[in-house]
Amino acid sequence: AVVSTQSTGDDEDFVIKYKSSKIRENFSARASLEYNGEYFMTGRDFLEAWITDEYYEKDKIELYSDEYETLITSVKTSENPSFNSLFTATALISYPDYIFLRSILHRPDDLSVKSFKMLDLDLNGFISLDEYYALCKMFTKNDEGDPKKHLKTTLRVLLFDHTDTGKITLRNFEQLLKDVQQNCLKAEFNKFRQRGNAKDMISVSGFLRAVLRRTKASAFKKAKLLHKAEVYTDIDAISFEQFKSMITLMNNFSDFEVAVRMYQIAKKPLAKLDFKRAVYICSGEMFDDTLLDMIFYVFDEVGDGYLEYTDFVQIMKFPETGFAAKVVQDEQSTLGEYFKKCVRTEMLRSYA
Repeated sequence: AVVSTQSTGDDEDFVIKYKSSKIRENFSARASLEYNGEYFMTGRDFLEAWITDEYYEKDKIELYSDEYETLITSVKTSENPSFNSLFTATALISYPDYIFLRSILHRPDDLSVKSFKMLDLDLNGFISLDEYYALCKMFTKNDEGDPKKHLKTTLRVLLFDHTDTGKITLRNFEQLLKDVQQNCLKAEFNKFRQRGNAKDMISVSGFLRAVLRRTKASAFKKAKLLHKAEVYTDIDAISFEQFKSMITLMNNFSDFEVAVRMYQIAKKPLAKLDFKRAVYICSGEMFDDTLLDMIFYVFDEVGDGYLEYTDFVQIMKFPETGFAAKVVQDEQSTLGEYFKKCVRTEMLRSYA
């Protein structure tokens, strides 16, 4: 479906028409607010969409003009903003914002810097409002990237101030990435916490469910691994920092796979020390021994204290975008592949 947005700029007759796609349909279904013909997610909607695999539709609340203005004018800005307010029930996230946030989520740090440079069209070290909205051309039928013809959102105000004169520095961009990833990881972590778990702790089986959610492992394989996690007794729970370390590895998994491929070629299994060193080199994370022991116990098929290439790497491989979820009717596909395909298609249309 195409959702039209009446311009608030000089041309009152101008209408922005977003290109139809599965991502667009999913955004529209999961957004809970509507204003001036356009759907918006709240920050809570965004987090719920991130951690929920199943398709669902939300009832829409139509905002009045004064309500919309209050939500926008109440956004607090600063020279070095925190973006945690982006994930509250009063934040407004548009479809272009949603695409932008999803595209930068769960990326290795070096790719994040490249993303900044791609948006910095004139290569002056800053991203202006015009440069940011040039991204919107990919998602509109009439290639509209004029900021005046797009409604203001919480993210826009945080990035460019209420006056639209602010600019994004690399430092601001890195802070945005950090806050977005932290909030999404925390929401995902809490989804798999069980009653009785200590604060910022998750059971071993809950940890593994969260990890396997991002993989292409079959339902049978997941069940087998989860059974091993449920009977593992050496530790009671996994901390948020340990979970974060594991997800950071998964975000850099293509590098990890290259680093350990020599073991596959030589037909040698991975010892714990080799595994730990490869993780640190590829992700910058130093796995502690309790996490390392648990991973080896769960993924070691033979039980000899080593990991074969097929034990871990082939199970953990997943699309580089890192979005975790199953697509209905195909348990071997992930939302990462699905989302990546939609973005690629819209980019090709933009430059056709």
